[in-house]
Order: sequence, then structure tokens, then C-alpha cells
Amino acid sequence: MVMAALGQRGGPPRRIRDPQTIHLPGGSRVEFRNFSSTALGTQAQYSIYFPPAYDKKPDRSFPVIYLLHGMFNDHTSWAVERYGNLPSVIENLLLSGEAPQFLMVHPNGENSFYTDFADGSKKYEQYIYKDLIQEIERNFRVKIGRANRAMAGTSIGGYGALKIAMKHVEVYNSVAAGSPIILLGKDPSEMMNSSSRMARFFSRLFTQAFGTPFDRNHWKENSVEVLAHTGDFKDLNIYFAYGTADRYKDAFPMERSIQTIHRILTERGISHVFQIYEGEPHGWGLLRNHIKEVLQFLTQTF
Repeated sequence: MVMAALGQRGGPPRRIRDPQTIHLPGGSRVEFRNFSSTALGTQAQYSIYFPPAYDKKPDRSFPVIYLLHGMFNDHTSWAVERYGNLPSVIENLLLSGEAPQFLMVHPNGENSFYTDFADGSKKYEQYIYKDLIQEIERNFRVKIGRANRAMAGTSIGGYGALKIAMKHVEVYNSVAAGSPIILLGKDPSEMMNSSSRMARFFSRLFTQAFGTPFDRNHWKENSVEVLAHTGDFKDLNIYFAYGTADRYKDAFPMERSIQTIHRILTERGISHVFQIYEGEPHGWGLLRNHIKEVLQFLTQTF
């Protein structure tokens, strides 16, 4: 199969321009689909990984992991070489028996922070935890119910995964976040390094999700810090990690923020897994390095 990749300045492609079904050598495949999302008021895109057993055992149903990408990526990014071609890595782990077989769904979250916009124009959180689940459970052989759903994410997708799973513990059984961009306080712009070009760019993106002027009440409803203080997570399996060589740590106080969430959960007696990886990178690189650990955590109840 030949696919045209969308080129980017500064390295190999971040996404696939004209995605076609990917057939992997062990019998897995990745399909690229779209559907009409009520929450977004438009067509929404996602990719879906089918494990080797999906076609071989047509009477069998499977649990599902929902994976959220970071900034500048889309629903195709996890399948490019730049980010480690995760479907191929996942197939190898499943074939070796190191994780049970599951479907993985990778939606296009754009640069939305996976948050319902303050002005009501787009509802990305509802798209993830309502529309997308309905789409998957309506069209594929998947097991229904909370025990058969998990959420993961990297970078801003790590924030989105933690935030959505914490707000909707009745929907997801487990959540894993790598390099989550977590900001503390009543106004996240106050935590950013104003001399950082990346931080200034993020500040502009905040306005589409959280309004102009900044809507502090809307932020409070979507703050992982606030949720960590107030949520009931006794039945939610939580994992998060970061690498000390994270390229964004000068733009955002990531280490302090992530360790603050760890401290809050620990003080509340909420069981969770927290990992610090010395010298390891941000985002897809960290996830690729620890995908076996992440999948074994997420599938522990499958």
C-alpha cells in the first residue's frame, strides 16, 4: 500500500495526507473512518485498530482503548514512522501474548484540549465520551460497559484523557497519560513562560476552548487539579508519567504540575501509578518507549 504523507518542516511527516487501510503482517489492520458527530455538528474522523483475532474469530467481541493525540497531530499520527508506528508495535505485543487483544480507537481531536468550548460552538469532550463510543459500539464487535473501556493519551491528549476519565468515571475503567500537559491554578496562562514561543501559542489556543476573556469557571470545570481534589476515583485505575528530558518543560512547569497531581491523589489515599523516567522525551517518544507497560496497565481488567 502506498500512502501520501503530509510533509512538515522540521522533520518527517506528522500525519498521513490520504489515509488508506493499513494491513499489518500479523493480521491486524488500521482503518480510517468518519461519522456525523452531534457534539461537533460536523463529520468527525478517527482511526481504528483491529487486532489479529478480530477477523479470525468472528463470534468474539473485544474491549476498547481510546487513545488521544497531542497538538499538531490527528487521527493518523500514531501510524507514521516519526512517532514510532504504534499499530505495528501493538500488533507485536498482542501476537507475543504480552497483552490481551483489544480494539484501539484514535480520534481526531484537533487542537481542542478535548474540551467543550466555552461558547458552546464545539463540544469535544462530549464527542469523545458520548458520540465516539456510540459510533464504535454501534458498528463493531466490542464488549459493552465500563469494565471494557479504557482511555489513554499523550501530551495534550494526556491532559484530555485524565480530565475526561476523571469527570466520567462511570464510562471508563482505566486511564493512562504520558507527558500530560497539566496546568495549575485559576488561570493557566499565569503558569506559562511568556518568553516561550510555544507557551504564547498555547495561550492563543486556550481562548477558543476557554473564551475571551478567559472563563475561569469553565476552566475550573476542566482542571485536572480541581478534579484530583474533588473526584471519586476509588474504582478508576490511574497511571501517569513524564520524562525529565521533556522538551516543553521550559514553557510549562510540567514536572511541578504532574507531581502536584501525584501529591493530591496520595494525600487523598487514591491508588495510582506515577512514573518519572530520567532522560526520556515528551509525547510519542515516551509512549513508544513504555507502550508495553501502558497497555498492560490499561488491560489489567479486560
